[in-house]
Amino acid sequence: MLNELKKLKDLQILDIQIFEKEETLDSIPEQNENLNEQIEEMENKLKELRNSIAIQDEERQKRVEILNKGEDKLKGITGKQSAIRNKEEYGALLREIDNIKRFNRDLSDEIKDIEREIEFKNEELKAIEDETVQKIADYRKKIEENIKTMETLDSDLEKMYENREALAEKIRPAVFRKYQRILESSANGKAIADAQNKICMGCNMTLPPELFNMVLRSERIEVCPNCQCILIPCKCEESE
Repeated sequence: MLNELKKLKDLQILDIQIFEKEETLDSIPEQNENLNEQIEEMENKLKELRNSIAIQDEERQKRVEILNKGEDKLKGITGKQSAIRNKEEYGALLREIDNIKRFNRDLSDEIKDIEREIEFKNEELKAIEDETVQKIADYRKKIEENIKTMETLDSDLEKMYENREALAEKIRPAVFRKYQRILESSANGKAIADAQNKICMGCNMTLPPELFNMVLRSERIEVCPNCQCILIPCKCEESE
């Protein structure tokens, strides 16, 4: 039975490697999803900021056009002063000129406010654009690397499963089935644990003396009462 246990330990070493690679493989899609979400978030932020600047610039242009028309209208009305025939017409003309000037002044203030806001947002865009574009490029590169890693892991796992099948064929079917049942219920990919100094090295539980002695004799498969791992005598115990 000791020889069978040693074969199981070899199989366990391979299974741990398989487990670790599968864990890595399973985690990559989530990593890529998170990276894509961050890319989308950064791209949306840049897009929203650029759109906001474009909208405000459009509003500024509209006000500039209205202001230009107001200035032209003011020039036209001012030029009519020589055609005024009486005091009432002159007073009406002055009021109209005053209204247009006030309207143009308010419009000019609005344009200045919009221009200040555009300038502020352009500074904000300039501050984050280069860094954000670089981050997006880095994240996309990482996604590509992750995809290549997945392909490599798939290839490695395929070979490892072939090796596992070859190892399993050398183990007695009944022993392998017991090992496989324990492995499938394990959360960490381990079905084997060394027994050393009366302790299960899989869970650090102190083993009953009778059980520990049975493990040392290796006449049959013994399992830890706590973690259910198959117990194998540590090499140092075997030599004693």
